[in-house]
Amino acid sequence: MTKAQCPRLIFVRHGQTEWSKSGQHTSRTDLDLTPFGVRQMRNTGRGLIGEGNLQMIKPGNLTHIFVSPRKRAQHTCELLLEDVDDKYKENIPIIIDEDVREWEYGDYEGLKTAEIRKLRKDKGLDKDHEWSIWRDGCEGGEQHYEVAERLDRFIAKIKQIQGQAIEEGKPSDIVVVAHGHILRCLVARWVQRDLNCNPQLVLDAGGVGTLSYEHHNVDEPAIYLAGAFVVPVAETGSDI
Repeated sequence: MTKAQCPRLIFVRHGQTEWSKSGQHTSRTDLDLTPFGVRQMRNTGRGLIGEGNLQMIKPGNLTHIFVSPRKRAQHTCELLLEDVDDKYKENIPIIIDEDVREWEYGDYEGLKTAEIRKLRKDKGLDKDHEWSIWRDGCEGGEQHYEVAERLDRFIAKIKQIQGQAIEEGKPSDIVVVAHGHILRCLVARWVQRDLNCNPQLVLDAGGVGTLSYEHHNVDEPAIYLAGAFVVPVAETGSDI
C-alpha cells in the first residue's frame, strides 16, 4: 500500500503592493495589491494549485488555508484559488488567523530601513550597532519574543491537524498566506530557531516556500528545500 504524501505547510507571501515595491514597512496599513501584484498571484495560483502533473498542490489534498487578516493577503488567497474547481473550493476551510499577521512595526510603520535607523540614531539609540528588527524590535510595536509566542501557537495548530492526518494515512497540504517578515519568522520557529538574530532568509513579494517533516513525524519538523518543484514519479518507497 502506498504511503500518503507527508503533510506540508506551503507558505505564500502576498503579491506586490505599493509599499512592498518601495521597501516601506507595512503591518497594519491595509493596502491592496498593485495591478502587477494581481497578475503575479493569479499566475502563481495557476502554477501552484491544480490537477496537472507539474502543479505542486493537488486541490483534493488541500485541507486548510490560513490567511492574515490584511486585505493584501486575503486578495492573494482569492487569486491563488481563482482557477480551482468549486467542487474542491467548497470543502477547503479558509481561516483568518491573527497569529500570522505581519510583525507589528508600531512607530516604524511606513518607514524604510534607512529611515528607521536614522530616527533611532537621532534619539540616541543604537550607538554601537545598526538597528535590526530581529534584535531590537520596534518602538510601539512588537519584540521578537512576542512574535515567537504567537507563531509557536500557530505551529501547534498545524501540527495537531497534520499529526492526525499522518495517523489516519491521509494527505494534508496546508497553505498559509501572509507577509514577508512573519513568514521568515515562521520558517525559523518551525525548526526552533530563536528570532533575536537575523535568520538570513529572503522571501520576495509573491514568493512560495515549503515546510514539512522528516520520516512522517511531526516531532521532526524540517525545511523542505525542494518543495517548490516536485517532479512526478511512478516508483514508491520509504522516505529517506
